[in-house]
Amino acid sequence: MQHNTNRGFICLNVTQFLGAANDNILKQLLVFGLAMGGIWEGILGPGGQAWASLCLAVPFVVLSGFAGQFADKYSKQRVSIVTKWSEIAIAVIAIWGLWLENVWLVLLALVTIATQSTFFSPAKFGMLPELVPGEKLSRANGTINMFTYLAIIIGSAVGGPLYECYRGTYGNAMQWLPGLVILLVGVLGTVAAHGIPPLTAQNPEKRISYALFSGYFKTWMSTRGTPLRSVLVAWTLFYMIIGGIAVLILPDYKQILDISYLQASLLMALLGISIGVGDYAAGALSGHSIRPSLILYGILANTAAYLALGLAPPSFVLVTCLLAAGGFMCGFVMVPLQTMVQHLAQDGDRGQVLGLWNCLSFVGVIVGNVVFLGVKMLQIRSDRVFLVCAGFTLFFYACYQIRWSKQFREALGQVTPPDGLRDS
Repeated sequence: MQHNTNRGFICLNVTQFLGAANDNILKQLLVFGLAMGGIWEGILGPGGQAWASLCLAVPFVVLSGFAGQFADKYSKQRVSIVTKWSEIAIAVIAIWGLWLENVWLVLLALVTIATQSTFFSPAKFGMLPELVPGEKLSRANGTINMFTYLAIIIGSAVGGPLYECYRGTYGNAMQWLPGLVILLVGVLGTVAAHGIPPLTAQNPEKRISYALFSGYFKTWMSTRGTPLRSVLVAWTLFYMIIGGIAVLILPDYKQILDISYLQASLLMALLGISIGVGDYAAGALSGHSIRPSLILYGILANTAAYLALGLAPPSFVLVTCLLAAGGFMCGFVMVPLQTMVQHLAQDGDRGQVLGLWNCLSFVGVIVGNVVFLGVKMLQIRSDRVFLVCAGFTLFFYACYQIRWSKQFREALGQVTPPDGLRDS
């Protein structure tokens, strides 16, 4: 049984790693193609590359609550296998669109691959408590998050060279290559999904509601007055800061620091890698416990990093060090919150709760984007926007000290520092 559990977790990790990589390979191909100088420049108007990001994000917001129901009603292993087989069909659409240089077909492929990822996500996170013993859940979350960030980084990095091959920047165009890579990654992910052991459906009598947003509302209202509601709010606020505001600042360092586009891209990669390593470290430090006390250290470190980034004179070395430190400490906030979402959700509703959690992540990103645009309308230099991030992290700190810290400890049965994970 232990062998099957270990194999199942490894196969799940490989499956989700390849899926996240494929999402970002296809997204980056579209971003380069729709940007200035791309083969589809101007087709969708100025700044057309924003549509690629939108196509990837919207399905998660619209469908996460609906998709979460399937992870509760059916075996999460079966949901994973079905979604991965659909990825192979989607790769065929991408190959067709890329071969014809038809942006609409490629956009369709991106929307559908984002949709299948939306259905896979609640099953992925929901099966962790079924594959991993409770005392190892924090470490498992840290590991899976680390590999997710690595997949995003690698997928985004591979997208550039693949686009150059597709367009023929350095010689003859290889229009077949990007689609073939996407297909191969999809096939490997499907093979890995078949290695996940059979799992029992947690709520087979559940009736599927086809009202897209009623599931969100019902699940949200079911958390009213519970520590789970506070965990979801805390996660959304933090994701708004790092995913909705901070990451938008980094491309502007090209002008602020007078560096190359490659160096600016490396800053993005550094932040992603640092967050992934921090997730793994937080999981390892948690050991056999959920440790909400790590959140305090993470949010204070992020506040200090944002203040320094917003006030310090521009320096590539300094920015690199601060981003690495701040990104690393993000894991100390994210892993405890994510693990509490899984632990506090009831078995029969875990898929729906994780669907709501997934949706709220993207809602946070959207709200953060609006905040960033509003601040930029005031003609504030981009690196100064980190001071806005610091303001939000201070607000997070106040909420944690005044209310959340006590709630989290009581929910986990931890009046004193945690020495183990108790079953809910």
